[in-house]
Amino acid sequence: ARLTVADTALDVRAFCDTGFSVQEPLSGRTVVLVRFGAVQGRLPPALGTYLEQHFAGAAPLPDPALGVRLVPCTTVAGHCILPAVPASLCCTGSPAGQGMAEHLYAAFADLPPPPDGWEVLVGVEALEMIHPLRHRQA
Repeated sequence: ARLTVADTALDVRAFCDTGFSVQEPLSGRTVVLVRFGAVQGRLPPALGTYLEQHFAGAAPLPDPALGVRLVPCTTVAGHCILPAVPASLCCTGSPAGQGMAEHLYAAFADLPPPPDGWEVLVGVEALEMIHPLRHRQA
């Protein structure tokens, strides 16, 4: 898939988790989860620096131009607040003009590499934006 954040396109390995459903609370927009370590060296400098400081335990104020929002997230491991930025996601294997989810938020989490190697976790809502379900009429 291709994730675009802060005018930077990142080719990522996406994984759909049907149990993942997070929304940015102010806008109600769908959130995808990005493993920070997987994209750290490919992010724009201002965003990369902010996220490094955030995950190091500092509480820096982000540059307003980044559009950072803090998104609450609850998992089996507990509750956390994740920094998120506006994003879009497309399926790189789709024909031109298909497979784009715009107006998303990409929330970053400082997680270890998972066994299946995903870099971006996508829930059903985002997946349906990328690949809308088509219903046949009888």
